[in-house]
Amino acid sequence: MVTDSWQTIAASKRAHNAALIPTEWLLPSPPSSEVRNVIDVPRTCGILTDKEVEITEKYAVSGLVAEIAKGTYSAVEVTTAFCKRAAIAQQLTNCLTEVFFDRAIERAKELDEHYAKTGKTVGPLHGLPVSLKDQIEIKGTDFTMSYVGWVGKVAEHDAVIAELLLKQGAVLYVRTNMSQGLWFGEGNNNVFGRTLNPFNRNLTCGGSSGGEGALIGMRGSLLGVGSDVGGSVRIPAAYQGLYGLRPSYCRIPYCKTSNSSEGESDIREIVRSVLGPLTTSLDGLKLFVQSVLAASPWEYDPWTPRMPWSHEAYSLRDHGGEGGKLCFAIMWDDGVVKPVAPYTRALEETKKALLAAGHEVIDWEPFKSAEARDIISAVFNADGGVSAARQGDVHLYPRSPLHPNEFVGPGRFPPDIMFPHLHYPARDIRHQLSLSGEPQLGAVLSRTASELGVYDFFALCHRRTGFIKDALDHWNGTVSRTGTGRPVDGVIAPASACAPSRHDAPMYIGYTSFSNLADYATAIIPVTQVDPAVDVTPPAHEFRNEQDKFNYEQYDPEYFRDAPISLQVIGKKYEEEAVIRMTEIVASALGKI
Repeated sequence: MVTDSWQTIAASKRAHNAALIPTEWLLPSPPSSEVRNVIDVPRTCGILTDKEVEITEKYAVSGLVAEIAKGTYSAVEVTTAFCKRAAIAQQLTNCLTEVFFDRAIERAKELDEHYAKTGKTVGPLHGLPVSLKDQIEIKGTDFTMSYVGWVGKVAEHDAVIAELLLKQGAVLYVRTNMSQGLWFGEGNNNVFGRTLNPFNRNLTCGGSSGGEGALIGMRGSLLGVGSDVGGSVRIPAAYQGLYGLRPSYCRIPYCKTSNSSEGESDIREIVRSVLGPLTTSLDGLKLFVQSVLAASPWEYDPWTPRMPWSHEAYSLRDHGGEGGKLCFAIMWDDGVVKPVAPYTRALEETKKALLAAGHEVIDWEPFKSAEARDIISAVFNADGGVSAARQGDVHLYPRSPLHPNEFVGPGRFPPDIMFPHLHYPARDIRHQLSLSGEPQLGAVLSRTASELGVYDFFALCHRRTGFIKDALDHWNGTVSRTGTGRPVDGVIAPASACAPSRHDAPMYIGYTSFSNLADYATAIIPVTQVDPAVDVTPPAHEFRNEQDKFNYEQYDPEYFRDAPISLQVIGKKYEEEAVIRMTEIVASALGKI
């Protein structure tokens, strides 16, 4: 029985976490709330030594692992540097939920002892600190799943992904913030508050893996793991200028990763939540996937297919072979919500670069985007939110009662504007909120959804299966336009319709959620940043719907200054290796690597 108020419980948890940061790691003079961009603060604040700045800033992921393997840096040196930088990031963006720095240092000492005795590393991730989204359990640590009612709960086991990362030599040191119940596009909840975007703290970090995005964006981690059921790895990666990967279902093991409801992941397999990496460098995607697959995850997770890393797939065996001409299709617009100006510029720059590199580029004809949205909405609404319907008027993204480091924003946004029928599994979330009496925050509780019966749910499954078969036929039908004798090798699309949104703003996720519905392997590549001098607002087009109108009207080039702009590279189901290689090819054409 709850005896303390939810506010008291949450405040106590935050105070406990704050006390875990050593005094000497506290910013002597934190920037005021008027300072939007805080990316350079870790380098200039004086907390990190010159060597620690070098460790955290000089290297791509594989480069740092190689330096540890050569003995240039010890695991303790690297872990200490990233613990300190994560502590700085927390003070600037509120990105962390759990810190276990002492435990991480002990782990690093064990790795150094092993290296000193054997001259060998434990595995391909030896000594690399890896951050994890709060839902990924680590035995013996607290985990809240963003619910006040879960405060004080201690994980009794490691999630399979945590177990395998440790097996491969990684150091686990922090877990990161996420949206309440995993169900909306901003890292915000009543336990820890809101996470801010380090490039522009007036803007969202994205979600639900928003803490990962902000931490890695500040290089408080070079590699982290989030989850993605509608874009929750890709949107935070995009909004912080990172690389990210949404693998196909269970290519990366999901077993023992928590959700707010036991069985939630199983029931929603028709729109599948997956785990995937966010990273500062493109090589981090390859290293992560290779390392996890090398640990035989199918021996730990019954849903993980027995698919080791394939060098042949990475060498584009099914796409003309390494060095051959590829054909990409560009999705300029999904036909529902037109992306804002900087995305059009990013697509134009990418097309020009790929053509200059000798590849073919055609236009992608969007495939039934509105129907895809409707199917996803129906799946997420399947439990009906019966208990929530009694709560009266529930708005999309209302103001939170707890906003540390809050900026003055545009106020309350129109309810349910971007996905007007999308409310998520409200029954379960309502139960979790009732454990403490905390209020709901995002697009969680439905006012109008009806609970589906078994027959209707089966019919929805059948509709989804038919849709993705039609989508595959649509993709394969491009063979007549590519000039390669193959369908398009990959689709390049905006990561979002808008630049990183204002806090509390509704977010259209149609550009990312299609990959969840079709289970396509999809990567994120950063391309540019909002430049008010060139990314001016174009004349208003004829709006197709309220979502399209809202998206156009919320864009302000000056307000969104410096916001990262990223694109998706989309492949077919279980094409992770090919998607990583195609993303490398796009990055090379753009001069990113």
